[in-house]
Amino acid sequence: MTEVVCGIILNSEGLIFAARRSEGRSFGGYWEFPGGKIERGERPKEALQRELVEELGLKLEIGNSLHTISWENQTGAYSLEAFICSHDLVGIVLHDHDTYGWFAIEDLLGLEMLIADLALLPHLDKYLQERPRN
Repeated sequence: MTEVVCGIILNSEGLIFAARRSEGRSFGGYWEFPGGKIERGERPKEALQRELVEELGLKLEIGNSLHTISWENQTGAYSLEAFICSHDLVGIVLHDHDTYGWFAIEDLLGLEMLIADLALLPHLDKYLQERPRN
C-alpha cells in the first residue's frame, strides 16, 4: 500500500489553503492540499514536514491527524492521512503548483480537486464546526 499525507492548512481568518498542480505534472490543473508519499523509514508527520518544505518552501508545525482515507484503483492501494496545520504562509514559494488560494470550505467544492482531497471535506467540515472559537 502506498501511504500518502497531506496538510490542511488553516489561516488566521479560518480559511483553507489549496494549491493547483502545475500543467505538465501528474494531475496538472487539479487543486489539492499539499503533501505527498511517505518515504521508507519516515513517520507521517516527518513526511508531511518534508513535503511542505519541498512544495511550499516553508517549515510548518504539524497538528493533529484529521482523518485517514483508503482506496484502490488500477495503479494500486493507497491511504491518505490528513493533518491540520495553522499558518498564514508568509514567504511561500510554490515549487509544484502554479497558483494557490485561501477558501471557505464551500468554495472548495467549486474547484476541480483531487478526489481523495474532496473525500476529506466532510471530515474537515465537522472539524471546523466543532473546534473552539478564539
